[in-house]
Amino acid sequence: MISAVVLVNTDLDSQDRVIESLRLVDDVEEAHALYGVYDLLIKIKANSIDKLKEITKFRIKPIAGGK
Repeated sequence: MISAVVLVNTDLDSQDRVIESLRLVDDVEEAHALYGVYDLLIKIKANSIDKLKEITKFRIKPIAGGK
């Protein structure tokens, strides 16, 4: 398994909702709020780099707002 940490910017007004939604995604191990340059820290795990890219593009970005 390969792990990755993804740093994301999102709408701060919906940050709590986004975190709760991300925690429901199977491949997301952790999702936390940050205060600084980035708004969220998301830890994901997958079998390959391609799968990590797919999770980030098609599962995380739509939930987080794609910023």
